[in-house]
Amino acid sequence: MKFLFIFISIIFLYAEEISTISKSFPALIKEYKNKQTQQNVKQLFSRDFSLYPYQANYFLPVTWDFNKKLDRREFESKFQISIMKPFGFNLLNKNELYFFTYTQLSLWQTSAPSGPFRESNYEPEIAVLFPTEEYHKNWDGVLFALNHQSNGRDVPYSRSWNRFYTKFLFHYSDIIFNLRVWYRIPEPKKKYPNDPDGDDNPDIEDYLGYGDFKIIYPYKDHLITTLLRYNPTTKKGAFQIDYSKPIRGKDIFLYIQYFRGYGESLIDYKTFVNKIGIGFEYSR
Repeated sequence: MKFLFIFISIIFLYAEEISTISKSFPALIKEYKNKQTQQNVKQLFSRDFSLYPYQANYFLPVTWDFNKKLDRREFESKFQISIMKPFGFNLLNKNELYFFTYTQLSLWQTSAPSGPFRESNYEPEIAVLFPTEEYHKNWDGVLFALNHQSNGRDVPYSRSWNRFYTKFLFHYSDIIFNLRVWYRIPEPKKKYPNDPDGDDNPDIEDYLGYGDFKIIYPYKDHLITTLLRYNPTTKKGAFQIDYSKPIRGKDIFLYIQYFRGYGESLIDYKTFVNKIGIGFEYSR
């Protein structure tokens, strides 16, 4: 466990150290006589990729699953990295924004010997967001996206799917609502049990349904987010509630997450999980 506490300490210091590192960049830039070479090297150390947070970025060093499972320990760590890169704007004269996103969710068995990663999910996406306030004061926008999600593992543990989805963003008073509906792009059935080209999870919609609904409630410096997902046919779904509050200016937030249901990760899309975690959030 020693390496876990070292890692947590590094996370605490990150926000302060990143500003120090950026100030030290000029000292690394060698002087070149050729101006073009000088500019090239300067960009190498100080380039701006214009990357922005997308979904929540967080690290939960402590999570606990109340349902014991044979293939894992109840105690593990969990983190998510999510960024976006805009690449176009107003191409249709609708003030729309085009962007790429990448989200990675990892489950880390930090309480087990050698601390292996149990599961990581990789989720690239390409999307376009149209503002809609001109049509209704409470309707903020509509987003169209092509989304891929997979865990990068070999059969029989491989899980993946591709979706088109539409997300409607609206608000009422101080409460924000996101309604997302998706269509899964069909995949061929497996020709034999370990067929690598066949569908690894043909029944995933039975557990994850066809959409989700998010409620976001900001109150002063507190933020409470609730995610609901449900398939009325199979009566399977999930409930997640997140709470965050700044603990260090605008850099770090105390973060508590509770998840109950199916689909916390792809490998567990049809495994019931009842888990609580506490840690730090870096972007809401």
